[in-house]
Amino acid sequence: MVRYKGLKTLEILQWAHKYNRWISQQILPYCLSPLLELGSGTGNITQYLTQFQTVYASDIDTGLLLLLKKKFRHKKNIRVIRFDAEKKVTARFKSAFSSVVSVNVFEHLEDDQKAIKNVHYVLKKNGRLILLVPAKQFALTRLDRELGHFRRYEKKQLEITLKKEGFVLEKLYFFNFLGLLSWIVRDRIERKRTGLKRYQIFVFDNIVPFLALVEKFIKPPLGISLVAIARKSTKR
Repeated sequence: MVRYKGLKTLEILQWAHKYNRWISQQILPYCLSPLLELGSGTGNITQYLTQFQTVYASDIDTGLLLLLKKKFRHKKNIRVIRFDAEKKVTARFKSAFSSVVSVNVFEHLEDDQKAIKNVHYVLKKNGRLILLVPAKQFALTRLDRELGHFRRYEKKQLEITLKKEGFVLEKLYFFNFLGLLSWIVRDRIERKRTGLKRYQIFVFDNIVPFLALVEKFIKPPLGISLVAIARKSTKR
């Protein structure tokens, strides 16, 4: 039985093809195989990782794991596993991955510091964590709470969290400025409604090409997300 609170939102986001592709463009240049994706959900981002030789798509939700296995059953390079980043990691995964990808997952973890420590454990020397998380605590809305979010991240907070566990930051930047604005406006206007609607995704998705072009040349001072590219330090 599926337990994940945000399943309906993940299903709607499957229709955000341009937005998912835009996110993948922030990730793919830094990925190497073998790769672990934390919290693959319905595979919205996993589909862009299939170019790599070995990819472990993971989740903790039984229903989502079954969905992932069915969706990628013809992809021999995609292995679907249960992986809980907040629990003790088995020795078989020690220094096993060149990259760990996580898109909109860490806000769901109560002990995100433990999860970062575990990511450090499973990465090879000089391996990379490619992380995307919701940004700015002032933008924490009712929808965030409905989706099971414990927090939205501040830039300095994320930097400290990563460095504390032995990561060297290569990049840390805000992503999708208009998304932050629309997230806040939506919360003010639709106070009695819950969840994202498909028409909202459709409208935003058609604006994405323009946003992607602008943010390619101008990194915004704020955004709905933070993207972090962090390398495992060889000193630990």
